[in-house]
Amino acid sequence: MKKALFTTTALTALLSSASFAAAEMTVTGYAEMGIVGGDRYEGNRTTIRDTSDVGGGRIVNSAERDKLILDGERDDSDFSVEELSTNDQPRFFQDFTITFDGTGETDNGVTFGFHVELEESNTPFYPNGSLGLGDIITAGSGDYQATGDGGAAYDNESVFISGAFGTLTLGEIDGAYDKRLTEVALAGGTIADDETTHAGFDGNSGLDDAYDNQILRYDYDFGEFGFSVSLEQDDVKSCTYAYGSAGSCNPELGSDVWGLGASYDATLFGADWNFGLGYQTSDDIGDIWGVSAVGGFGGFQAAVNYSSFDGSNGFPDYDHWGLGAAYTLDAWTFAANWGEFDIDAGDSDRNGYGLLVNYDLGGGAVIEAGWGHSDYDAAGLKDQDQYSFGLALSF
Repeated sequence: MKKALFTTTALTALLSSASFAAAEMTVTGYAEMGIVGGDRYEGNRTTIRDTSDVGGGRIVNSAERDKLILDGERDDSDFSVEELSTNDQPRFFQDFTITFDGTGETDNGVTFGFHVELEESNTPFYPNGSLGLGDIITAGSGDYQATGDGGAAYDNESVFISGAFGTLTLGEIDGAYDKRLTEVALAGGTIADDETTHAGFDGNSGLDDAYDNQILRYDYDFGEFGFSVSLEQDDVKSCTYAYGSAGSCNPELGSDVWGLGASYDATLFGADWNFGLGYQTSDDIGDIWGVSAVGGFGGFQAAVNYSSFDGSNGFPDYDHWGLGAAYTLDAWTFAANWGEFDIDAGDSDRNGYGLLVNYDLGGGAVIEAGWGHSDYDAAGLKDQDQYSFGLALSF
């Protein structure tokens, strides 16, 4: 009892001596409701279940099934395959995100904090969570395989410290390349992200998420200039298991992803401009560099984005162009963007465009309508259209 009392007293004294200039915790919310449709969602859903006594009907993916058979733990009769066709008819869609942000400040002015998002993980294919582990959608753009089993999930977790020295952030964040480049989706949004999920859109992710998506980034801004440096560690190894073979693992495949980025703000020809330049590299994936420029005056904005990827170890080279424009007039927002990937891998080129019209009702409620079109050159992939209409609600 005396030992516990001493420990509690010492901890209280330590916390009392560590004073803070400021501390704050905020919670915000975002929700969507409406309909989505289009032949992007048309296809076949395949679910594989382990029906053995041990599996108990558990959903597995095809790689796990093949490995269980290869290892002699199951045979073909231990698995069932369920097929479900989906169509392009309008379907209900809802989603939400709850965001938590915590900030504090030390006596000497160093700020620190964290950010995390709690999401329902809904998809336009299945609104009550993701498709489920092992579920596969064979849609117009090819197979879509889910990686979760539905329900809520944390996303975009990060922690930072900031001061006169700059800002250091660690977590599921953008690398330096993405931090300093501007996307061509300039304003507004749609409930199913039609303007950013078409085949021609590039979100400037560069080589982010090549490994565990834990990125360390340093940012420093001075006047109109800013620069960033980032690192994502190679902490995985590549393992391949093929049915009928012993499988192999190559711990040497992959290398750290380093990123550099810079930006500059300027006023030219009566318009406000931002210019971005970025570069990321990995010895075993390749190199990518990109530039962007966005400018505007009044309610009008326009942007151009270009990137070039030089791949290694079988990753194909490509060039990408993107153009975007947006106009805001009172409560109305109109936006459009177009992009094209020129890929050095046979007939793999693709392009697309996105359109949106939003009307701000005030109080955090926005009516959103969107359209996306994708054009594929690859054999067996048909062109796609997608659309959504509904309400976006911010709390």
